[in-house]
Amino acid sequence: MTLGSCIEQYACTHIDFKSASVFESVDDMKIISSDYFHLVFMKRNWNSNVVIIIDDFDKMCEANDDVKISCLANFRCIRNSRYNYAIGSIIAIGTSSRILDLNPITMVTSPFSFSETFQNPNFTFNQVQDLYRKFATDYDFTIDPEVIKDIYKQTSGHAGLVCLFGHFIQNKLLEKIGKDNVLTFSSWFTFSINSLQKDILDHATYRKMIEMLNKTNAKPAIDLLRTRFLGFFDNVRIFSDEGEKLEFLVDEGVLIEGKNYLSEFKMSSAFVDGLIQRQVIPNVYKSSPESAVPQKDDDDESLDILNILQTAIQFFDKDIISNAVNFANNLYTGSQKNMCAPRESVYSTELNRILVNWLIKKSGYEVTGRHLVKSYGDKEGKYKYSSNIVIITEHQKTVLELLATATEKELNEHSERVLEYAEKLSVNDIWLVHFTREDGYANQKLQWPSDNRINVVHFFHDSKFENVLMNVRYIDSSGTIKYIVDQVIPLQS
Repeated sequence: MTLGSCIEQYACTHIDFKSASVFESVDDMKIISSDYFHLVFMKRNWNSNVVIIIDDFDKMCEANDDVKISCLANFRCIRNSRYNYAIGSIIAIGTSSRILDLNPITMVTSPFSFSETFQNPNFTFNQVQDLYRKFATDYDFTIDPEVIKDIYKQTSGHAGLVCLFGHFIQNKLLEKIGKDNVLTFSSWFTFSINSLQKDILDHATYRKMIEMLNKTNAKPAIDLLRTRFLGFFDNVRIFSDEGEKLEFLVDEGVLIEGKNYLSEFKMSSAFVDGLIQRQVIPNVYKSSPESAVPQKDDDDESLDILNILQTAIQFFDKDIISNAVNFANNLYTGSQKNMCAPRESVYSTELNRILVNWLIKKSGYEVTGRHLVKSYGDKEGKYKYSSNIVIITEHQKTVLELLATATEKELNEHSERVLEYAEKLSVNDIWLVHFTREDGYANQKLQWPSDNRINVVHFFHDSKFENVLMNVRYIDSSGTIKYIVDQVIPLQS
């Protein structure tokens, strides 16, 4: 579709031609070339100024240089002779990094004059709640308040995502609502696990974001994202000279700038974090087992989750784990208070990466990571998230709840939460996966949740991630509870 045809299409529904211009109807405009574009928008043809807003203008980057030069040169001509035209302004909307890089090498002057990007403010929770309540009223259904809360937590109130999630509810879920006419949290939660990421990639903005992040020249920025930000939702201050990488990640909508300090950034939302962990990180960092995915010795072809975890940890990036202590926020090992331990997000990002590369790309199973709220801060939007990974096959649905260097209290809290989570997803294969750097942990009394439905794996490792011990309580195929004590896990060299 050409620019002229787009203008004609939208003008026919938004302009009263007889009162606004000399044209009787949109048919009289006929914007079939750049010359006609100039003629149509001459000042003598309009009774007032016209503002042209072009969304997704960064798509122009995909055009050849001749098209770019023609379009941008015509805009520049109108700008330089603005008193001859009815066009008051042309507003081009798109990812700033691409619009800024739009000019072909052969074109000297830019048609646009701007020196900084504009960041739309996010919705508050009250605004999201009001929007979805009105949406439910307009479409005559009831929406569970927990659905609205989850949408806000996953999007951080990002206006585009909030509206897209509503679009998916309208087109994917309303037809499945039961006789009670209620969109339940369980229905929304299942959809968000099974389909949401796939559906979001049908939207050009997020598809382009993923394409840009997967490009080879984006690798330095992805390295920074992986080591400092992924899976972590508090502000991070960057003191080193990483300005170009940070600017790229902000422009792509991955990071947002903090409000309190210079050089402070954080992930734009939990949903974008999960999308990148599923669609980018496994592509950039490809190491994973080459062996067949282990299955249990029974007739239902269910996965051997314990064996999968044992194998996956062998492919963890040792440098990522050992260096993560440099960025740990007040998470200390037990007997040495000055010895930091990696955050939960470090382990979850590595495990998710390996499972995606192994279980999805080599075996066709589904792996979805999701961040759940585990505690609340004092201010709106200040949440603490826990990491979950859901593995889905034709015969099995498994949830892995991850935690790092946890206390007994934290272990019990995670146990309660994963049971609630599993019930919403109709999961009966439940695992707590505990990674700990706590010195002396292997010599202490192991902690096991009181509910025996939960399988538990404790992985203890040293500071350099060169030695790993595994302790397990699990339910075998016959329903018998079994234990594995201090098993050494061999690691890849």
